[in-house]
Amino acid sequence: MWILGIAGSHNSGAALIRDGKVVVAIQTERLTRCKRQLISLDQMGMQAAEVIRYCLRYAGIDLADLDAIATCTPWSAIHPQFAFSQPGLLGRVRLPRFVTVPHHLAHAEYAIHYSPLEPALVLVCDGSGTYEKQRCQLDIQEREDGALRFVDDDGKESISAYVFDGTHLRLIYRVAYGEATHLPPDAAGLSARPQGWLLSMGHLWEWGALYCHGSSHEAGKVMGLAPFGDPAEHADLQTLWMDASGAMKIDLRALFERFQSPNLSAADISGDRNYADIASHVQSLTNTFLVDLVRFLQTRYSTRNVCYSGGVALNSIANEYLRRQLDLKLHMNGSCEDNGTAIGAALAVYHSFTGERVAEEVTDYYGREYSPEEIRAAVQGYAGDIMAMPRAHLLRYTSRALASGAVVGWFQGRSEFGPRALGNRSILADPRNEHMQDILNRRVKHREAFRPYAPAVVEERAAEFFDLDCPSPVMLRVVPVRVASLPAVTHVDGTARVQTVARAQNEIFYDLLTAFGGETGVPVLLNTSFNVAEPIVETPGDALRTFAGTQMDLLVAGDLVIHPAAGKSHLQDAK
Repeated sequence: MWILGIAGSHNSGAALIRDGKVVVAIQTERLTRCKRQLISLDQMGMQAAEVIRYCLRYAGIDLADLDAIATCTPWSAIHPQFAFSQPGLLGRVRLPRFVTVPHHLAHAEYAIHYSPLEPALVLVCDGSGTYEKQRCQLDIQEREDGALRFVDDDGKESISAYVFDGTHLRLIYRVAYGEATHLPPDAAGLSARPQGWLLSMGHLWEWGALYCHGSSHEAGKVMGLAPFGDPAEHADLQTLWMDASGAMKIDLRALFERFQSPNLSAADISGDRNYADIASHVQSLTNTFLVDLVRFLQTRYSTRNVCYSGGVALNSIANEYLRRQLDLKLHMNGSCEDNGTAIGAALAVYHSFTGERVAEEVTDYYGREYSPEEIRAAVQGYAGDIMAMPRAHLLRYTSRALASGAVVGWFQGRSEFGPRALGNRSILADPRNEHMQDILNRRVKHREAFRPYAPAVVEERAAEFFDLDCPSPVMLRVVPVRVASLPAVTHVDGTARVQTVARAQNEIFYDLLTAFGGETGVPVLLNTSFNVAEPIVETPGDALRTFAGTQMDLLVAGDLVIHPAAGKSHLQDAK
């Protein structure tokens, strides 16, 4: 059974599953090269056609082979419709039936798919999901029995909790508030933004991102800035909490009253303690509230097993705080923001049709792999030196270059689906170099100094370098660094957002880490996303264009080692 999933959202994408297993998935932005490319389900045009074709071509099937198209959106346009002005974009075939899925249910289905399928709590936290007043119009309906609801008539789900019995999901808790009203006017006009402010955790983080960094999409920057601040500075400000009944309480008004100087110009605020304290306040509130929430849910269903998804689940600091405070077995995968609902919606429809579930190993390598011929075609005519190497030679050459200080673009295998580069579309460097963060910021990434870089480490040696008790394959854990020899990936608070790599998950990246360990004694590399001011690269052409526009030292694409054009290399001979 083939089911295509479409996430109609600000992090849109498509996924294809067969008999309950994920075959391929792609974010729309990776193809359009426009960050956070949206798809609106009621106006699916060229962008939707691109991701659908990508998935169908990978699988070698046509639209006519699909049993259903599952759709999911957090917006009001819940009824899917193509808006093609050009006939034949997807071929002249009869479309399979559309099946609409609640937003949080799709997040929940995504989370449990990568769990052992044992009884568990399933938690979804984000900015907003399905409108409560539209829920009855959707094709898939949630199971529910005595759920605790904190819901407004005009509300949108922002927290949902389910009990999973090994087969079925049952809703036990929901928060779905409407927009904050009577917000005080502020000089910058933040309180009156056209799309409004929902009373949700996700919108609390949107406020923090807009206030500190000039864009509501920069929650990751807020997380990186938070360790530079002091949460005690605004401890008197009650912004987010849980009352005795279990209801989430959020007071956005207090934020607008106190904070009146937003960084709307998106200036670099490295070293600005005022904004760091605000970021720390938001992070601390989130940590505490999530612990209180799960502790409350455990009074209704006692378990250590928690499957977790939704945009808030990308907060790796809060994830680790939650895990350690409550000794949880936390089951997550890397695409827990809205792109992952393309997978989750398809899985929900598969379960609805068949009653079956299939568990899979955690992975985010769901894009396509490009052939040696496609890579060679992309670099044909490039002015820099290009060398083809057998794998053993390539690994030795690259590891020695990295140990000599090179910054390497690394393009291998299937592309990552989610927001983290996990060793297939990565920029790599030596984590032992205390100047490497500055080098990357000046020559390649052009990022603010307060933003940390992440390490990748071979799984079996991870505990030597990081305070890890189990694998972290998709960079959703921030943990203490145990050694002083990794300054380029150690944040100001002594932590790092770690990726562990097993050979079964990513053979060539594991082998590169091992080769680098053979050169240096440290099987750890700095791993950041292969992009500059645009989405992570998808194709060999994207990789070469990004490489040529920066001061990276090498591009390793498939079996090719590519040097910059004459006069651009900063690398000493690493042969």
